[in-house]
Amino acid sequence: MIQVEKAHEPAVATEVAYLPAVAAFKKDYDDEMRVSVVRGDAMTYFRVADHKDRDTHEFFLEFDGKRVTDSNQTLEQLMGRDRRHARFNLIEQITPGDA
Repeated sequence: MIQVEKAHEPAVATEVAYLPAVAAFKKDYDDEMRVSVVRGDAMTYFRVADHKDRDTHEFFLEFDGKRVTDSNQTLEQLMGRDRRHARFNLIEQITPGDA
């Protein structure tokens, strides 16, 4: 049996912006990395977490102006094989609780 090695793809330079932070989270990821890992790493960097007080606070990633709804997809699946840079926004969604 002949094994064919997959050519090593260069890393995806990933950047996540979050307002009100002044600096973006930046890290290189393999293109097979799941978007959920990027979200988790960015949330750790910005010291935020999904939580519930009177309201429900949830964080999600936005890519190319659209909410990323499938965080189990890889960076390659999200952006395509040849793209080597990804810029996300980390958005906080606040859902009001019962008054």
